Amino acid sequence: MSKRKVKVMVSLAAVIVVAVLIFIFSSQDGSESSALSGAITEWVVAHLVPGFRDMAEADRLRIMDTAHLIVRKAAHFSEYALLALTLVIYLHYILEHRKPTFMALVAWIAATLYACTDELHQMFVVARGPAVTDVCIDSGGALAGALVGLILVVLRLGYKAKRARLA
Repeated sequence: MSKRKVKVMVSLAAVIVVAVLIFIFSSQDGSESSALSGAITEWVVAHLVPGFRDMAEADRLRIMDTAHLIVRKAAHFSEYALLALTLVIYLHYILEHRKPTFMALVAWIAATLYACTDELHQMFVVARGPAVTDVCIDSGGALAGALVGLILVVLRLGYKAKRARLA
C-alpha cells in the first residue's frame, strides 16, 4: 500500500472517530451530559481558582455555575475545531491539487452542517434539545479548526516545495 493511501485512510479514520465521539456525547441524556461536564468543571475550578475549597458555599456555587457554562461551550467549540481540522487534513490528501483555502472552506461548511444535524439529533435525546447558540459556537470552533488546518497545509506545501527545490 502506498504512503499516500495510508495517509488518506488514517486521516479519514480520524474524521470518523471525531464525528462518532461528537455523536456519542450528543446521545447522552441531560443528566449524563451534565454529570460529565460537571466533573470536568469541578476539576478545572479546583485547580485554577485559588482557595476554591475554602470559599463560602454561595461563592463556590456561583463560580461553578459560570465555569460549568464555559466548560460546556468550550467543549462544543473544541470538538468542532477538531472535526474541521481533521477534515482539512483528509481533504488535503484526497484533493491534493486544489487550493488549501478551498479545502478549509469545505471543511468549515461540512463541520457546520454536521453541527446542525447534531442539534436536530438532540431533539430526540431525553432532557436535551437543539440550540442555535450551540450551532454558532460549533461553527466558530469549526472555523478555528479549519484555519489551523489551512495553516498546517500551507506550511506543509511550502516545506515540500522548498525540499523539491533543494533536491
